Amino acid sequence: MQVLEAGQVGRLLRDLELTAAVAMRRAAPQAELHVWLLMRLRKTDARTDAEFQQRLCRHIGMRGKLRARKQALFELLETFKRTEPPRFEDVLMRVSELTGQIEKSVASQLLALLDPEQPAIDRDLRELLPRYGFIPLAEAPMFDECVSYHRRLRDLFEQVIAAPGWSGVCARFDAALGPVETVLTDVRKLNLHLSHSRRVVALMPTLEVVRRPASAARAPGITTSEPAPRVVRPSVRLHLCR
Repeated sequence: MQVLEAGQVGRLLRDLELTAAVAMRRAAPQAELHVWLLMRLRKTDARTDAEFQQRLCRHIGMRGKLRARKQALFELLETFKRTEPPRFEDVLMRVSELTGQIEKSVASQLLALLDPEQPAIDRDLRELLPRYGFIPLAEAPMFDECVSYHRRLRDLFEQVIAAPGWSGVCARFDAALGPVETVLTDVRKLNLHLSHSRRVVALMPTLEVVRRPASAARAPGITTSEPAPRVVRPSVRLHLCR
């Protein structure tokens, strides 16, 4: 499904290319942690393996009310491992029931471990994508809004990965990551790149063309030329989605 226009996808891929060096350096530790968890997910019992639990908590950013219910989350993970493949809405519902809040980030991170072809939602990704015309997601959205956003995000990832420019970006990512790249799916590579390039993209200068509104009807016999568009000097964009 086409989510963005071709020009928007091209601009996104261009920015990924420009931020590749910094993003890959920042993404490497998270990529290695994801691979470590992925390789042990089916071989260990998340309810009793202390090392797996510790790394999983760090990977999904467990905090607040969810940290107090972490043992219940480990039990849920074991339940989801027996569901092939789990659906995002099911994972989101069960995880959110533990805290009474919509746990969109944690639920999508868990799903990305259970099904590596699924994208994960995080703050950096949510703040970056509206720059290219992708729908924004509120900080405290409704359940159905999260499900719809995740579905459209999956469609967006498919569109970007199918674009001609993705292969070049992916090749640079693979070269930087080394051996772990053979385990990561293109979806996960794109996810990592988007999340870790947001701060760099936010500081990139932009040129915005400001046009004056059309003038009122002119008096008969008077002709004027259209004013030239005024170009605003490059500015720093610190916040993308507030």
